[in-house]
Amino acid sequence: MLATQSIALRKETLYQSTTGFGWLTPPSASFVRDDLAPTRSPLTIDGVSGSSLEFRADVNAGTWEVFVWLEIGEFDSNATQVYVQGELKPIDWQDFPPPAEPSKDLPKLYRVFVTTAQVGSDGLILKFNGQKSEVRLLGVTLLCGVNDYSPDQRKHLRTLNSNVGLSNPPSLALLEQETKAVALANPGDSVFALWLQRIEFLAEAERYYHMRGWDWAEEETGLSMFDRHHQAIMLLDALLAGENKADEPLLNRGRFLRGRMLYWLGKERGGSEIIANAERDLSLLYQQFPEDDLLAMYADKKIDLQDECDCFEPSSVAPAWSVLQHEALCRLRTIVRWWTSHRQLANGELGGKFGDDVEMLRWWPPLCLAGDQNAIKGWKRLADGVWHSKHVHQGYARKLADVEHASEFIADTAPLMAVYSDDPEYLERLQPSADLFRDLWTGMTPRGNRFFRSSWFSATDMVTTEPKGRDVEFNCRAVKAVRYLVWRRPDPEVISTLHEWSLAWIAAALKTEKGKPHGILPASVRFTDESINGDGENWYQADMYWDYFDWHHSAGSLLLDQFFFTYLLTKDERLLQPLLLTLELIQSNEIQQTDAIPREGSSAWAAQILRKCDLFWDVVEQWRFVSNNQTFDQLIMRYGSPYGQYRISGDERYLINGLESLLDDLRYNTPLKTSEAYYTDRVYITEWETLKGMLTGDSMQNNTSPYYAVSWEQTDEHFTALVSDTHETGLKAQLFSHGNEKQTVVMRVWQAKPGNYIFRTKASGSPVKEEPVNIENHGQRISVELPAQRLLELELTSIGERTTVD
Repeated sequence: MLATQSIALRKETLYQSTTGFGWLTPPSASFVRDDLAPTRSPLTIDGVSGSSLEFRADVNAGTWEVFVWLEIGEFDSNATQVYVQGELKPIDWQDFPPPAEPSKDLPKLYRVFVTTAQVGSDGLILKFNGQKSEVRLLGVTLLCGVNDYSPDQRKHLRTLNSNVGLSNPPSLALLEQETKAVALANPGDSVFALWLQRIEFLAEAERYYHMRGWDWAEEETGLSMFDRHHQAIMLLDALLAGENKADEPLLNRGRFLRGRMLYWLGKERGGSEIIANAERDLSLLYQQFPEDDLLAMYADKKIDLQDECDCFEPSSVAPAWSVLQHEALCRLRTIVRWWTSHRQLANGELGGKFGDDVEMLRWWPPLCLAGDQNAIKGWKRLADGVWHSKHVHQGYARKLADVEHASEFIADTAPLMAVYSDDPEYLERLQPSADLFRDLWTGMTPRGNRFFRSSWFSATDMVTTEPKGRDVEFNCRAVKAVRYLVWRRPDPEVISTLHEWSLAWIAAALKTEKGKPHGILPASVRFTDESINGDGENWYQADMYWDYFDWHHSAGSLLLDQFFFTYLLTKDERLLQPLLLTLELIQSNEIQQTDAIPREGSSAWAAQILRKCDLFWDVVEQWRFVSNNQTFDQLIMRYGSPYGQYRISGDERYLINGLESLLDDLRYNTPLKTSEAYYTDRVYITEWETLKGMLTGDSMQNNTSPYYAVSWEQTDEHFTALVSDTHETGLKAQLFSHGNEKQTVVMRVWQAKPGNYIFRTKASGSPVKEEPVNIENHGQRISVELPAQRLLELELTSIGERTTVD
C-alpha cells in the first residue's frame, strides 16, 4: 500500500543511477500486516525483511531529517543496528522487559528511529543489520533540513506553541487539521511536513493513552492495553528524538505524557530503566515548572489539596480512634466516589482493564462492610459486568491462563457480593468454582492425595505439562469463592474436598526434602509424583515463569489461611500443624538472630522472610483470636498488624498508629489515586486493613477468607465502630456517631454460633439496656439505637456468659 507523497520501495527495487534510489543490499522477503489494519497506516501496513539491508537515495546535498520505521520483530528491546552514511548511530529507544511467559506470536508494534544526516554528492546511504532477529523495515521518510524559518513558518510555530500547555491542554485534532492543510498547501515545505509528522506522533500517542484499558479499545484496535501503552511510548520516543531545539513545538507536552506513562508502567511492571526514564522526564519538567502541583506529586512531594474531609471538626467527646477513623472513612469514600462517578462505565469497567479493575476492589471492604451504598453499588456494577463479560465462561475465566491472573475475575468480585447482598444469585455464582475445584482442577494423585493438576487453567481446560502441571499456593485464590460459599451455605461434600486438599498440602509441609525446613510449605508440588518443585534443585524457587509462584512472595500464607479456615469447619487439629511449626521456627530463630546473612533456603532465611510477611501475621492473629492461645503473643506484638496488637494488648495506641499511617497516605496526592492513575491494580491504599479490622473484627489482607464477626447496614457518613472482642459465643464493640441526630443502624452478626444471647448496650451517661436475642443463622440482623455524639458500648453474650458492661 502506498502512502500519500510516497515512492514505492519493493524488495526488487535495486539501486540504479537512472532512478536515483534503491537497494544496495536487497531484502529477502516482503510482508503485509493485514491483521493490524485498524492501527496501521498505508506507510506502516507493509514492509520488507532481511538479515541485512542497505539503501541509497541520491538526494540533494545538505542536512536531512531521517525517519526509519521498523517493526520491533521478536524483541521488546532494540534488535537492529542503523548505519547512516557509514556511521553506526546510537538508538535511544525505551526498552521494555520481556513477557514472563514467552510468546510465539509476532509483536504488533513498530518504532521510529529519527536522526539527521549530512549528505554530499554521493547521496544518502542507510544500512540496517539485524542483531537478534531479522530487520523488518516498514518505510523511510526523508525531509530536507532548513537553517531558518520563514515568516509563515514562524507564524505557524507560534500557533503550535500556544496550544500545547501542560495543564488541561486542548485536543490536538484542530491543530493537526490546520497543520495538515498548511502542509498540503505547501508540498515542498519540509518544515510544515516535519511539524505535521510530530503532531501525528503525539496525537496517536495521546489517542492510545486515552484508550486506557477499556474493553472497547482492544476490540477497536486489536491491541492489548500493554501493547497500546508501549506503542504510545515508542511514538513519543520518535517525537522527543529532536528535542535539542529550544523552540521545538510539542516538546513539553510530549515529555509530560511520556514521563507519566513510564511512571505508571514502572508501577505496573517494574524495570529500573523504565523508572529512571520516568524520573528523567518528570524531573526536567519539575525544574521548569516548580509550582505545578501534579509534577510535585510525581516528584514524591506530599501535596495536600483542599477537600471536604478537611472541614471536619471532631467532637470533644469522641474517642481518638473514632476521630481518626471518621476522617479515614471520609477520605476513602471520596476516592471511591470519584471512581464510581467519574470513571466507571455502566458495565462496571473502571478503565484499567477488567482483570486489573477488580483488584482495586480489595481495599473497598471497609466502606462496603460499614454500609456505604455508593461503594456497594459500584462493586455490584463491576461484579455484574465481569460476570456477564467475554472474560467469564461457566463461572470462571474463559481464557486459559496462570491462576494469579485467571482467578481475579471471580475471586475479587463474587465472594463478597455474597456478604453485601442476600440475593441468592450471588451465592449461586460461587457454585461453579466449587464444582470445578472438585471435578476439573483437582484430582487424586497416584499416592491418593488431592492436589491441583495445574496452576494454568480456565473453566474448561488446563495445561498439565511441566512446569505448569503443579499445585501452588496461588491456587488458593481460585478456591476463595469456594470458601465463601461454604461459609454462607455449608455443604459437607464441598467441605470434604477442601479438607482433602488441605491435608495433602500439610503432608508436603511436613516433608524435609531438598533442604526444606520441617513444617514450611514448599513453593509447588508436581501433581504426577508429588515432588516438591518438580525437578527443581530447591524447595523455594518454583521456576514457573512468574516470580510470585516462588515461596518468598507469600511464604505459604495463602495456604495457611486455607488450612485455618478449613479447621474452623472441621475442627481437625492436624490443619494447625504447619502454622504452629512455623511459629516455633520463627521463635527459635529469634534467639539465634545474628548480623550474618542467612543461607537461602535455610530455617533462618525462612524466618527472616516470615517476620516481614503481613499476610502470615494476619492468619496468626485470626488463630489467636479463636484459640486464645497466648504462646506467641510476643511475636504478634513485635511483627503483627496494628489491629492484632490492639486486640492482644487492649492498647488503642496501636490503632492510632495504624490509622495515622493510613491517613498519611490518604491525605496527600489524591490525583495519583484517581484522575492520574492508569493501572487500576496499582491504586494502593496503605493500612486499610486496620480500618476493616476495627469495623468487622477481621483485618485479613485481600479478604482471602471470611472471618468477619460483624458488618453494618443503614449507616451514614458519621458512623464509626471499633470491634474489640470476637468469638463464637459473642462479641464486644464500641460505636460513635459524629452526626447531630440519633440513628438506628443494623449490625449483621456473622461469627456467633446459633443460640440464645443477651444483647447489652450502654451509652455514655445512660444505664445499661439489655434484650434477649436468638441467633438463628449467619448474618442475622440486630437493630442498634445509636445516639448522637455519645459513645455506645455494646456486647452480645451467650446465655450463661458473664458480662463486663457495667
